[in-house]
Amino acid sequence: MTRLISVATTCIPKLALLLLALLAAGCRREPAGLEDLFPEAGALVGWKPAGQVEVFDRETLYDLVNGQAESFFAFGFERAAVRSYEGAAGATLRITVWQLAAPADAYGLFTASRSGVPADVGNEGDADPGRRVIFWQDRYLADLFASPALPEADLLALAQAASARLPSGGERPALTDRLPAGGLVPRSEVFFHQEISIQGTLWLGGENLLGLSPQTDGLLARYERGGAAVWLLLVLYPDAEAASAGLAALEGGQVGGLVAAGVQDGLLGAAFGQADAATAGELLSEALGGG
Repeated sequence: MTRLISVATTCIPKLALLLLALLAAGCRREPAGLEDLFPEAGALVGWKPAGQVEVFDRETLYDLVNGQAESFFAFGFERAAVRSYEGAAGATLRITVWQLAAPADAYGLFTASRSGVPADVGNEGDADPGRRVIFWQDRYLADLFASPALPEADLLALAQAASARLPSGGERPALTDRLPAGGLVPRSEVFFHQEISIQGTLWLGGENLLGLSPQTDGLLARYERGGAAVWLLLVLYPDAEAASAGLAALEGGQVGGLVAAGVQDGLLGAAFGQADAATAGELLSEALGGG
């Protein structure tokens, strides 16, 4: 395998302190409660709320996701809320809003959940046209599901109305800038913190071989290079020592499909698949070198 190695504030008027606090928070419009994030009666033309907003926390999330709560906890889950709407001829619309710890977590949950085509809503959207739309915005992920299916434009308009209720903003994690552009399969990347989020695509043994935690950022993306499929794994650790320990564990762990691995400061990279060592090493070098 390839190895790549103070000013006192006591005299500041209270109003000025408040303004400073708002600037420090980026002036983000944070809702008082998840109930405030749903379109009100009359906001969705042809639809009316059916029942109250249901809110779920870490204790009750299992009831919402059929026991799959750990998959959401791995993305900094804080709360979720659901509200249903009724349309004409018995049609129903279900909106779920997920509140995560940070915008990076919302982006990560979005990348792990998308399975359709791009949709122009929020920061990024994904759609099963007419049936489902998901999008992320700030630290929130919104999921709209219609039954029966609606005209594609109608469901997208409903998603835009839901987007207007959410705080704006949120950027992709900086780690995404380390993905080489050449050969990257569009929309294949998944941002994550813990192994459970990528186990369906890349099996690392299920025992946290790499020492992943909420303090690690990871990316898994698919490439087509040299006529072969390659999965590029990047993990950003808090420090270089942790990254080197992760590399040593990976190289000694007999993980299937590993072709090349290396570290650069706190960043670990590894390539898996059928590509030859030269192709995998070149991809890895580009990622770890920042180019």
